[in-house]
Amino acid sequence: MVEDYYEDVVHTVSQLNLSEDLVNGGFSTFKTRDRGRFDMVVPGLAQLLEAAGGAWMPLVKALLGDDARLCHAGCITALPDCAGQKWHSDGDHVHDEMQLPAHAVNVFVPLIDSGLRQGATEFVPKTHYDWSADERPVVLEAHAGDAVIFDWRLKHRGLANKGAANRPLLYMTYSKPWFVDKYNFSKDRYEDLPPLVPRTTREGRSERRQAS
Repeated sequence: MVEDYYEDVVHTVSQLNLSEDLVNGGFSTFKTRDRGRFDMVVPGLAQLLEAAGGAWMPLVKALLGDDARLCHAGCITALPDCAGQKWHSDGDHVHDEMQLPAHAVNVFVPLIDSGLRQGATEFVPKTHYDWSADERPVVLEAHAGDAVIFDWRLKHRGLANKGAANRPLLYMTYSKPWFVDKYNFSKDRYEDLPPLVPRTTREGRSERRQAS
């Protein structure tokens, strides 16, 4: 699903001469996150993940409560020789003066083995409490299918992909039922992606990948 959607969007951008739009930030469901790094909302992915569940759900519910909900799912694909990300957190605190328990967590699931060469994710411990915490950064290397769970206020960054293949990473954001992310995928900040331009059949692409 991820490979097909990425290929379809790149083809559409090329056919409709939208490369400049993509470089300048992208679209509401397909955005540029630094050079060579794309954040995609793959059609049908969230529904598939909700139906399948995941081995991480007991921990997610222990952190957020039994009524925790999936509020976003997507995939970040890092191309070979992409730029490393800047330090960031995916969201801020919900109270300016009081440190509250986690209201949202991220689950990262790499679709290929992700070590230093493939651009694993680097974290700074304790920064979900204090953004300026003076802690040694930690790079978490993970095998395909592993789940990395962290408070979405935690400072982190994806490292540069020095490998020869794309590095796709599924991510899911779970939250308490009252929380709404109004920033990361706001339609006020990004234009909608135009309808995809047909390229070839998915069966044909699958056959070519198997042949290669």
